[in-house]
Amino acid sequence: MKTIHKGQLAVALGVAALGIAIIAGAWLIPDAAGYSTVGPAAIPRLVGIGLLIAAAALLWEVLRGGFRHHDEAAEQALPTDWTAFIWISVAILAYGLLIERAGFIVSSILLYVLTAVGFGSRRWALNAGIGAVIAVIIYVAFQRGLGLSLPAGIFKGLL
Repeated sequence: MKTIHKGQLAVALGVAALGIAIIAGAWLIPDAAGYSTVGPAAIPRLVGIGLLIAAAALLWEVLRGGFRHHDEAAEQALPTDWTAFIWISVAILAYGLLIERAGFIVSSILLYVLTAVGFGSRRWALNAGIGAVIAVIIYVAFQRGLGLSLPAGIFKGLL
């Protein structure tokens, strides 16, 4: 019988639980597609299905002896990087608090920069530039391509 690593099993089950929660939440979204065939619940449902597929693949690996090329003992010996955890937590909380007031683009740039700092980058200007490019592309794709509005925030009237 193959060894089942508890941590790896927890990851697979956690991804499955997240997928189920997203799909369940998507069913609560009013899905009046109107003139288009794709309503607002379509993307969350696809994300949930994708997470369930990923969870199934992870579970398959766990049941076959564990994730390949992963040293469980070495992983447990590594210390927790609390500085990275704090930077990324602040980034996520700031994003949630600022998205309505500052807007999608500004809050996404801040999210990108603070997350990059959490991963050890100190190139603030470069990270802000990359974050801006990504945020603007996503904003335009949602606004123009999908017809879905994201909060403009401080750019209201300009975008």
